[in-house]
Order: sequence, then C-alpha cells, then structure tokens
Amino acid sequence: MFIPRDRWGLTDMTKNMLAGSMLIVALALAGCSGPKGDKGDKGDTGKGEPGSRGAQGDPGPPRKDGRDGSTPPPQFRVVRSAPDAMSGTAMCAADELVVSATCIAKLGTTNEAPTTIGDTGASCPTQNQPAQAVLLCAKR
Repeated sequence: MFIPRDRWGLTDMTKNMLAGSMLIVALALAGCSGPKGDKGDKGDTGKGEPGSRGAQGDPGPPRKDGRDGSTPPPQFRVVRSAPDAMSGTAMCAADELVVSATCIAKLGTTNEAPTTIGDTGASCPTQNQPAQAVLLCAKR
C-alpha cells in the first residue's frame, strides 16, 4: 500500500499530530507565569456632592372606585358542574366562551376527556363513575 509522504518522510497524519502537540505545549507554557504579586491599595472613594432633588411630578389621572384606584374586570371565571349531577355538564354564560375544560373524578381517578358543547360548555362522560366538569370561561 502506498502512503504519500513529503520530502522529509512525514505523512499528513504525522504532521497533524505534530502540530497538535506543539499547540498543546504552547498553550501549557503560556499559562505558566511567575508568582502573583501583592494586592494593591484600595482606591479613593468619590468626593462629589449629592445632587439636588428633582421637581415634583405631574398629578395622575382621577381615581376610580377600588383598592388601588382602579378595578380591572376579572379575565377568567371558573365554572363547575353540579356536584350531585350524574351528567357532569357545565356551561359558561351566553357572553362567554370555554377556554379550557377538564373532568375531575369524585372518587379515584379518571382518564376521561371532556366533550365540548358548542363553545360555551362541556360535559364529562359517566361510563364508570360520575365526574365533575370544570370549565375556565372568558368574556368574548
């Protein structure tokens, strides 16, 4: 088998290994430095005078009734089906839509997914055990 060599008799693989070894030695020697000197003295602190106080800001908008001056409307509402109902159906108001729905088992666990009723309600199937539908409703 013919392996190409340069005029010094080195193969490409040998040249690459030699170059890598020289790089490692150079990096190792560059990291070696003399002993570390003593820590210098701490510099002087600033000697400036404190600035003057800023001007009073403009008054804010008039307040509305509420704790902090404004009462934002609630973004979501949680609706549950009746606890004693066997159907497990829950409905949002007419001006709301279902954002999320889940089925919660009254006893043990359930793997049932809720069935949506339009965009305002959901029900849980009651094959094995009654489950309660829990909806997250939002205004349209």
